Amino acid sequence: MKNPLWFWGAFLLFFALMFAIGLPVMMYEQASYPVPLESRSPPGWAMTLLVTSLSLWLVLLYVYVDTLVLAGVRSVRRMRDILTYGEPRNARIEQVVSLPGTVDGFPQLRLRLAFENLSGTPITDELVLVDSKPMQQRYEVGRTLPARLSRSPGAYPNMSLEGGAPEINHGTLWLRAAIGVFFMALVASAYGVAWHLQNDGLGWTFLSLGHPLLTSPLVLCAFVVGVRLLLRRLQADAAGNALKYRGVGTVASIAEVRQTGAFFNEQPQVEFQLGFTDVAGRAQRAVIRRYVPLIDLAKIPRETMDILYDPKDPQRVQAVGW
Repeated sequence: MKNPLWFWGAFLLFFALMFAIGLPVMMYEQASYPVPLESRSPPGWAMTLLVTSLSLWLVLLYVYVDTLVLAGVRSVRRMRDILTYGEPRNARIEQVVSLPGTVDGFPQLRLRLAFENLSGTPITDELVLVDSKPMQQRYEVGRTLPARLSRSPGAYPNMSLEGGAPEINHGTLWLRAAIGVFFMALVASAYGVAWHLQNDGLGWTFLSLGHPLLTSPLVLCAFVVGVRLLLRRLQADAAGNALKYRGVGTVASIAEVRQTGAFFNEQPQVEFQLGFTDVAGRAQRAVIRRYVPLIDLAKIPRETMDILYDPKDPQRVQAVGW
């Protein structure tokens, strides 16, 4: 799931940047320029637009720093806490994939591991690591490794292998920080150029609702909100990870299957009406919606489905194995 999400996230970001920057700039250049006196905004409204524009760019800066800079620091701190306080488990290697590039000359691997979650339900998850001792061939399919799980699962990561030494990739961190500084300078330059070319001694009154300094960050903020809503819908966020690591496994009967009419990448969304019995013996009902490739529509389950449900909120469920 993670690799397709990264691909579609980058794909959508490309179009978001095109519509957020390229299209507004082209449309604005085709309008009257410089701004005639009768089309300028009142000073009070112009200052409101300026503050709104700056606020939107600051929100985007916060999202960038929090997601691409601070997230790595938090992940390392979280993995160290897991190694110290985590729940011990044995994890069996099901798949090993060599990743391109090296870290300090050592290969990077992506492991798919099978283990029991906090509720004792078998699950699988992926872990990326740097093999600092490749000659020992420690990571082979079928081997069992000691691991620890977070006792309070949530945002990635929720598992770490015993004996691991989580470290920050300082090169990547500095690169992301440099890219952030570059874009900050680019935005600041855009304000400076707009002021130099358009103020005509009348201050920020050239700003309007259609000015790129306002429409560009607005479109990008809408993109960020859309991506987060999509991740929540696909259960690929912190809440989905938490459910995977603490959910109780059971077999649910399928009462109804129908297409909702929604599509993502030409894949229809399918809704499953489920019924199951929780550990307390109570009958529960829940709904799962999944985007299914057209070629797999004939293979979707129609009688039973393996699921994970939240013991604290049985209405929150997650499909297992497909």
